[in-house]
This record gives sequence, C-alpha cells and structure tokens, in this order.
Amino acid sequence: MKNTSAGDGGAPSSSRKSHNSNSNNSSKRKGGDKATKEVPVVYSHDGRLMAPTPLGAVVDDAVKRWYMEAERDAMRGDVKAMALLGQMLMEGYGCDVDVERGRQFAERARRRGYRMERVYCEI
Repeated sequence: MKNTSAGDGGAPSSSRKSHNSNSNNSSKRKGGDKATKEVPVVYSHDGRLMAPTPLGAVVDDAVKRWYMEAERDAMRGDVKAMALLGQMLMEGYGCDVDVERGRQFAERARRRGYRMERVYCEI
C-alpha cells in the first residue's frame, strides 16, 4: 500500500494506526468477538476455508479486509471510499477507533462534493 501526500488524495497528517492491533482496546473495535483469542482465517487458492473456523472469526476477517480495501481506494482518490473510510475510522469498524483521522477523511470527501445523506452519516 502506497502512502502519498500529493494534493487532497494523500494520507492525513496524523499517525496511522494498524488495523491488526491486538491491544486491550477491544471495546474500541467492531467486528467479531474480541473476548476470545484471535483465530487465524486461512483460505485456499479458490477462496474456501482451509479448516473449520468460527463464524465470528470469518466475519472479523471480512470486516478487516473491507477496511483495507476502503483505505486503499481512499488513498487512490476515490471520494466515496474516503467517506466510507472516515465513518469506519470514527466507529472502529475493521480498525481501531481514530476519530480525528476519520473526520479528516470525511471532511476531505465533503470538500470534494460528496454528500452521504442518510447513508452512513450526515457529513
């Protein structure tokens, strides 16, 4: 993943937080049951699970991948992805909560003309 700071499409100036954090801030992150240890989710080449895996772990993995896709697309300048990433960051959906960084992405999307009325939030 490439970070650029060119123009409005680059990464916000605040420090990045890893979405793979296994810190004790589990209440600040949505997706999956964090009371149990993290179960690795391993897929075969055709997308099937390699071993029986709890549904919560599969859902948590999907949410993390959704966050990573939104972040990648936002960094590439996709305005809708910027708005989505902002909301995900503010709520900790697939990542640790980072309200300031979330607001930066939401504001960037708003300045570029994107309006999310009644979709995720009002920006």
